[in-house]
Amino acid sequence: MKVAIIGVGQTSYGNKKHQSIDELVFEATKKALDDSGLEREEIESVVTAGSDALDGRGISNMVIAGGSGAYLKDEVKVADGGIYGLILGYLRVASGVFDNSLIVSWTKSSEVSTDLVSNLSFEPLYLRSCGLNSITSLALQTSTYIGRADVKDEDAAKVVLKNRENGLKNPLSHPLQKPSIKEINSSRFVSYPLRESYLPPESDGACALVIASKKRAKSLKKNCAWILGLGWVIDEYYAGDLIVETRHGVSLPLLKRSSEMAYKMAGVENPISEIDVAEVSDVTPYHEMMIYEALGFCRDREGKVLIRDGTTKMGGGLPVNPSGGILSSNPIFTSSLVRVAEGALQVMRKAGKRQVKNAKVALAQGFTGMSTQGSCVVILGS
Repeated sequence: MKVAIIGVGQTSYGNKKHQSIDELVFEATKKALDDSGLEREEIESVVTAGSDALDGRGISNMVIAGGSGAYLKDEVKVADGGIYGLILGYLRVASGVFDNSLIVSWTKSSEVSTDLVSNLSFEPLYLRSCGLNSITSLALQTSTYIGRADVKDEDAAKVVLKNRENGLKNPLSHPLQKPSIKEINSSRFVSYPLRESYLPPESDGACALVIASKKRAKSLKKNCAWILGLGWVIDEYYAGDLIVETRHGVSLPLLKRSSEMAYKMAGVENPISEIDVAEVSDVTPYHEMMIYEALGFCRDREGKVLIRDGTTKMGGGLPVNPSGGILSSNPIFTSSLVRVAEGALQVMRKAGKRQVKNAKVALAQGFTGMSTQGSCVVILGS
């Protein structure tokens, strides 16, 4: 059964200490429902995607049941990145059991130490005490990639500059200034080779989507974003093996596998020519170049070439992260669902100043877990 995204709702992203989590969720949910044309009473299924650890409470979805419209609804939680909430919502609707579903994800980064929380995700007897967290594990992956692909600091700086420039056109983006190449490459190292300027901001915010069956979507006579393909992979728990994988063969092998699943389902044979725009999880600028390779936009070790020749800039052959990406806004647990929301806006021609001309097919990609432990790819069509 075909499934379409019929409503998109996002808060702006930044430091929102004046708003509670349930207020952020309500704002995003209300916008998604308004955009879909459906009333809360018509929603049959609600999927929430939140982190108990980041929220600082157990069964955190209970707190936002009211704000998400889930009260007295069939509600289920995904304790994983927001894009996995979309997968579950899609499967529920595609099964024919539900006619529609609301997916909502949130993060309040300003109220938690993300380094400490991510450290607790690692194996407790060895890796946790070594000080591994989300940044240090990404740094280890980056180091192995730089050695394999001969990537320069200037290449990473160009990715940062591209995405921050794009973010300035996005009214929802975390408020950040446009840096110069010199400023980017002179910022302090946080965990070598990652500089402070190479890391995303920590943002507060929420994102919600309304999806519906083909019959329901067509009855609404709305401009929809059709879900053409899905692929997801979750690998083992031990982060050391995941990091070592980057040394051999294609970087981010999990992403390569998930993209192949999505391409097969969507009938995509040549991604670089068939995809018009991509929203990917640029957790570091080096990872964006790794993502190009794993998605088949270029050959292994040649992600830097797409940055150097401008292919992934706005106006290039395949614009990547016209919204500004994670390097411009990073509500950590929600960021992957934001990629889907932004991809949907592109094929629905509703992306405003960040709209890519003639975008008919979009790719959205998200990571989950430590050291890019899991990866998901969604192909969207107009």
